[in-house]
Amino acid sequence: MMRRVTLVLLCASPFVCLEAQAGRGVELGHIELTLLDAHATGYGTFQSHNQKVVANRRGIFTSHIRTRNEAYSAQQWRLSWSRDGGKTFTTLYEATHATNPPALETDADDNLYLVRPDFADGNSYLYRFLSVNDYRDPAITTIPASMHGKFCLRLDPPRTQLYFLSANNTFAVVGTDGVRRRSLQLLQQGPHAALQYPQLDLDTDGTLYAAWTTQKHGVYLYWDIHCMKSRDGGATWETLTGQPLTGQPLTPPIVADDTGPTDRITLDDEFDVHTWLSSFMAKDGKLHFLYQAQTQPMARQHYVRYDIPTGKKDLDTQPRFGGQTISINRLDGFFAADRGKPGTPLYCVASDLTHSKQLACVVSRDNGGTWHDHARSTAESDVMYAIGGCRDLTRDGFILGTFTDAPSGGNSANVPVQFFRVPKSP
Repeated sequence: MMRRVTLVLLCASPFVCLEAQAGRGVELGHIELTLLDAHATGYGTFQSHNQKVVANRRGIFTSHIRTRNEAYSAQQWRLSWSRDGGKTFTTLYEATHATNPPALETDADDNLYLVRPDFADGNSYLYRFLSVNDYRDPAITTIPASMHGKFCLRLDPPRTQLYFLSANNTFAVVGTDGVRRRSLQLLQQGPHAALQYPQLDLDTDGTLYAAWTTQKHGVYLYWDIHCMKSRDGGATWETLTGQPLTGQPLTPPIVADDTGPTDRITLDDEFDVHTWLSSFMAKDGKLHFLYQAQTQPMARQHYVRYDIPTGKKDLDTQPRFGGQTISINRLDGFFAADRGKPGTPLYCVASDLTHSKQLACVVSRDNGGTWHDHARSTAESDVMYAIGGCRDLTRDGFILGTFTDAPSGGNSANVPVQFFRVPKSP
């Protein structure tokens, strides 16, 4: 295996007093960056709707694509491994397929699960890298007729299964043993828009949530955002609203746009502008959503919170969202938390609007009620594209993620992919 990069450590101490707020010092953490790959494609970490960074007792694992051709039929993708906390990475596995960056999960036995689509044959593939085999010779399971460039993966440890949702409307359940358990057309396009950028999350009580952004027919316009839930591992689905703790039953294939029955997160006056769901998370009885509406002259940055028992929206922080000095306003970004411990902080990572070339993180210690500055990078990047990361904190409390520094957009080549590590609250 080959060592890829060196660490750029920005501060000897993770926290330092940078500024005064309300007459007292505000300690902002330093976000540490590591160059993961200096010669990747501009779509290296595409995008924040799925998880491409995980950590377990064996180390930290990331996925990205390094190269692509114009026909998107030959993308070299790489699974990387760090055994020193993200200071250096080695290549664990790489291959070339017609694919996008794979989504990752890991379990309590330190096994890795990776899913990628294949644009050539129309299928998707689950790779199981077992810890007992030192991650050699992965077992591969085919998920038939599920290919799309936008997709997501979620592990359900108690049920020993994985959920895969593709923007071709397919929902699949595969056991952690690699055996396919269920596959169906879960969603369908509506008269206005079709499914794009699906996301999945699992609450601590076993409730599975699916959320997505739609794309309007015939024009480049992200139309609206929706969410629904399943309380039985994806066997049946229901709306967020309805009777307390239960919603209205939904019958697949469910219409994905605003004409369908699922709960719409976006506002009535946002259909004529791009709206895109960056991230969502179930935590401590609430659903947390992060999305941008590209209104003029200033885009609205929404942090939206739903009360899970009632299914009702109880908070919409917009058009500004952030802390005392950090303002988040962009399409990508993600939530992270230690959800195994109720009442722990909720974090949100993206870039700072007023320092657009710096990565930033805000924190809420009251489950989204108020937000505060938490951390910022001091090193600057030209264009931070597709900022995404691990939804769970590491055992030692770090937030992990990656982004692509793509000054020429997705068609660029030989651009850096950066790994980053954010310290938790002191």
